[in-house]
Amino acid sequence: MHPRPAPGRYQVWPLPFIPFSGTGGEALNRHGAVVGGIANSDGSVSIAQWHQGLLTDLGAPPGFPDHGYDRPRVFGMNDRGAIVGTIHTGAGDLPSRSFIHDHDGYTVLPLRRPTDLGGAAIGINSRGEVVGYAHTARRKLVAWLWSNGVYSSLPVSGTSTVALAINSHGTVVGNRTLGRFRRLLSGELRATCQRGYIVGRGTTQYLDGFVNAINDRGETAGGSSRDGITMATVFRGGLGTVILGLPSFAVGINSSADVVGCYQRAQDNRRRLFIWSPGLGASDLTPDGYVSAQAAALNDRGDILGFGATTGGQEQYFLLTPAAEGALSPKALAATPPARAR
Repeated sequence: MHPRPAPGRYQVWPLPFIPFSGTGGEALNRHGAVVGGIANSDGSVSIAQWHQGLLTDLGAPPGFPDHGYDRPRVFGMNDRGAIVGTIHTGAGDLPSRSFIHDHDGYTVLPLRRPTDLGGAAIGINSRGEVVGYAHTARRKLVAWLWSNGVYSSLPVSGTSTVALAINSHGTVVGNRTLGRFRRLLSGELRATCQRGYIVGRGTTQYLDGFVNAINDRGETAGGSSRDGITMATVFRGGLGTVILGLPSFAVGINSSADVVGCYQRAQDNRRRLFIWSPGLGASDLTPDGYVSAQAAALNDRGDILGFGATTGGQEQYFLLTPAAEGALSPKALAATPPARAR
């Protein structure tokens, strides 16, 4: 039996973004660039990009339909640096509009339907295709694809549907909420009503669990429930494999099938950041000086975007980058035999 290879070390970079997702949001691309929200002196929010220690203020989407829309939130960025998100007013998440920022500046997207209350652009791929969801007049969520200046509906059933990510091949993943009647028919009345889906190559596949991310190999990551406990899960070919036998869920997966997310230790409700790699298993990557932390994104270089609360009570974004002399050393978590999701 071969010994498990020693995991690498990481450098920890504190980031100057508005904590958590109250306003601002966050995204990471393969070059290690991070975008998020920064506060202005007048109380408004701008979007900024951080890359290798340099912070660039990108301003904010134009107020539309009026200047009261001054709270942008970032949700996604592709490898060309195009950014997507939503902009709303200080009154709350609705009304809202989706936006794209690229080399041409900001573009505020029209509503999917004139009666919709708002929209949120969540993911964008290298081809500039965008996915997200609309808030209908009845306050339901409807997943959409924006491509070549046109919205398309996704062939997904459910009371509410959201699209969260799209890979370079155009495969879309997201989640749907099942209505009470549908859950009763399927025998899932007591189960969580969130179920994942994959739409690609003209087919729709439903998953026994929820998803948050997809890589270019079509592997998705999220979570599934077993015996009332939600655990981080990777889905391949529609089949889910639990990768961490602790209360947990995954939020990112890269082309090497590395996965990041958060977990909770026994009798501790604070979240901690984990990374899981094939052949290596799971390790804790909560930075020193943090009482809680969770991942937000992972790129193909192995950079990890995260956020958490420091021992001093400060809420902080951070970027973890692989570095031979890095200060952070992963701590192996107890191995758990892979199990099929159900």
